[in-house]
Amino acid sequence: MNTFKQYADVVNGVIHINLPKDFHAKRVELTIVSLDEDEAPLSALQQLLLDSPEMTDEEYLRIEEKRRHLQQWK
Repeated sequence: MNTFKQYADVVNGVIHINLPKDFHAKRVELTIVSLDEDEAPLSALQQLLLDSPEMTDEEYLRIEEKRRHLQQWK
């Protein structure tokens, strides 16, 4: 299956879509989703989470190992 995402403006009830040159399907399925013009700005928490550094699997495993070690004192 060949898929792509594109945003388009509706002008007089018509949408024009330019397909990539390597898109050769003869039949397609369209799903039209309206976009809100005034999308709500991100909350401070959402922006903080988006800007936060990511944790690698290795870092997570090291933290879990330390957590298991400390739980021995319960």
